Amino acid sequence: MTTASSTINAGRLNRTLAELGRIGETPGGMMRLAYSPYDLQGREYAMGLMRQAGMEIRVDPAGNVIARKAGTDPNLPAIALGSHTDTVPNGGKYDGALGVLGAIEVAQTLAENGHVLRHPLEIIIFTNEEGTRFHRWLLGSRAMAGLLEPEDYDAVDDEGVSLERRLSDVGGDLSRIDQARRFPGELAAYFELHIEQGPTLHRAGTPLGAVTGITGRYVFKVEVQGTANHAGTTPMPDRHDALAAASHLVLATQRLATDAEICRVATVGNIQVTPNAVNVVPGEVTLGVEFRDVDTNALSAAETTLRRDAAEIADANRVSVNITQVEAARAVPMPARMQGLVAEAADQAGLAWESLPSGAGHDAQAMAAITESGMVFVPSVEGISHSPHEFTPPADCANGAQALLNILLMADARL
Repeated sequence: MTTASSTINAGRLNRTLAELGRIGETPGGMMRLAYSPYDLQGREYAMGLMRQAGMEIRVDPAGNVIARKAGTDPNLPAIALGSHTDTVPNGGKYDGALGVLGAIEVAQTLAENGHVLRHPLEIIIFTNEEGTRFHRWLLGSRAMAGLLEPEDYDAVDDEGVSLERRLSDVGGDLSRIDQARRFPGELAAYFELHIEQGPTLHRAGTPLGAVTGITGRYVFKVEVQGTANHAGTTPMPDRHDALAAASHLVLATQRLATDAEICRVATVGNIQVTPNAVNVVPGEVTLGVEFRDVDTNALSAAETTLRRDAAEIADANRVSVNITQVEAARAVPMPARMQGLVAEAADQAGLAWESLPSGAGHDAQAMAAITESGMVFVPSVEGISHSPHEFTPPADCANGAQALLNILLMADARL
């Protein structure tokens, strides 16, 4: 059972959340973008807290911050806790930050009570989780899990700056980034505390969630090729209107997840029209299409249906459609015993919990390639995230950190 000696300091946790939340804060939301000066300041702030908790710190070649505290048994692998401190543009103060600061609060609580674990403890701040820079997400955790792809090494951001240079800004080294890889057996487990980023827990009034799995994500570039022509002189029956065809594709994509329920969610998130002039029949359109589901088979079925629908729409509108898959992240289930630890931790804290999937991606899905991983969710008010209106009440933040501490103590005794 949880005792006074294993109770986190809720006031301190929420104070550090507020302090980190002032780093990169702008009127439009958080701008702690990966590798930016604000990102560096946020990392330095968190590292200061890690030192206060008596942890030794290093930065690996991928730019990940790794704080470590030795355990009593030198033969045991470390248990890792972590998340990220970078944000999306105009983002919120809790996404990622709660996982890092909650983990540090756990370490601080243990240190204050003289509690030394059997296992070494590691707290990890993963670099560029959001993928805002380079459009390559989970960069630090994928590097640690040996999941980097050829495109990662040659990545250039929207400002024309290479990953090599950005990594050096945070203490990483692209020429040695493969040395950031860790292998199965090096970590006993990885646990991540996170806001849900969806409405399930908030609407149900449930304090904690045991994550059953992390969504897979298929992303496609869809190019529609028609014929640009004069908008005033081209009769309607003679048009090869790329935008009209693309509009049918947008609606067909939505129906995949609504009417047909083939996958959990389907989104067309961006569109470029050429020549993008009001007096010209559109000749080319490019769409960004995304499917997400915790069942990878559902993602494959959605892709098959998209390609079939695209062929029919192309024929009906006398255009051509080319679909290129640009990302395929498989769904990652959380092991039953990791889910069980989350549930038992909630029970110890006297908090209600429910099982639910994660509709967003997290570093835990990369870490699952090298160790058993578990996640605990706390509510997001109204399900809002990636927004300056993102908010999780102080009591819920404290509940999550307490659950994380309980999980760690159980895992240390049992793994």
